[in-house]
Amino acid sequence: MKDVPVVPRRRRLWMALAALAFALTLQIGFWRAAATPEPAPPAVDWGRPVAPAASPPLRQPTLPPLQLGAYITNVNDIDLLNDQFSIELLLWTIWQGDPDQNPSDQLRILNGVYNGDTQRFERIRRDQINGSSWSLYTVRSPVVKRWRLQRYPFDDQLLHVQIGLEDPLQPVNLDVVPTDPSTVSPGLILPGWILKPPNGYASSISLMSDLGRPMAEVGAVRRQPTVSFDLPIQRRSLLFVAPDFLGYMLAVGLCCMSLLITRSRDDLILAAVVSAGGNYVFIAGQLPVTAMTGFIGTLQLIIFLGILYVVAADELIDNQLSLVNARFARVLKVFLLPSYVGMTLLGIWWIIP
Repeated sequence: MKDVPVVPRRRRLWMALAALAFALTLQIGFWRAAATPEPAPPAVDWGRPVAPAASPPLRQPTLPPLQLGAYITNVNDIDLLNDQFSIELLLWTIWQGDPDQNPSDQLRILNGVYNGDTQRFERIRRDQINGSSWSLYTVRSPVVKRWRLQRYPFDDQLLHVQIGLEDPLQPVNLDVVPTDPSTVSPGLILPGWILKPPNGYASSISLMSDLGRPMAEVGAVRRQPTVSFDLPIQRRSLLFVAPDFLGYMLAVGLCCMSLLITRSRDDLILAAVVSAGGNYVFIAGQLPVTAMTGFIGTLQLIIFLGILYVVAADELIDNQLSLVNARFARVLKVFLLPSYVGMTLLGIWWIIP
């Protein structure tokens, strides 16, 4: 046997020292990494705008308040086709600043119609009460109103009057009086309408233009202070159903007669078509086109579909099914009238707002 070579003792000692040095190096490196961690990277701002340098605030003198109140005396000329109505009211203002700088005489109805002498804004009295300047005006003007008639005649409307200074850039501190900013005369009766409690509040109009002037430092949108007076009204629906939809009622009655009478059915059906079409033309002359897209347009569709149902069912039963099975045709003819009336009334009930 050959002897296994023995590693010299000195060589084994050097190998042990090298392993110990390597272990101490790793241990020191890990200790330093734990003791002195690397600084975390700065947080990334995703889309947040950079704030500009702070500028000194604009100091504007506090304006004295100008408070408004309204007493509505009359509402008339409700014009659905021309999108307007006329209003008369007593307007009073309370100015708590210098009487010589009272801007009350510059007030106007901003959504009013200016046409010659149709708008009047006249001062009839001015007094000093408790250190404030009190002014009373008579106001009469047509007012622009975009009517919402998709639910006619089951609609509610809001008569909106907006009052502000004639100069849109003049600064003013507009507000309403603390108590009863808007009231309605007890003697005001609006035929065909139910008046609800009015409301008054401070508002503003956004001017999306610089009007040829340098852009405002606070932003591109200029706001004109205003005061709004709202008068909700509700239409008395039953007063308009009979006169406005009489043609539709006549068309349904003629269709029922055509199913009961065995002769002259073509004349009755033609009369029903003419009655329904004439009623639609009548309503179209009283209301704007937007009203035809709501309840009235759907009702017209139900009436004409009912007429087509009567014509098609009667023709199919008399000229087709009666030749195949006379008994079955007679049974269907008995149920024809109730089915037509039931489907028509169900459709009308379904679309009533």
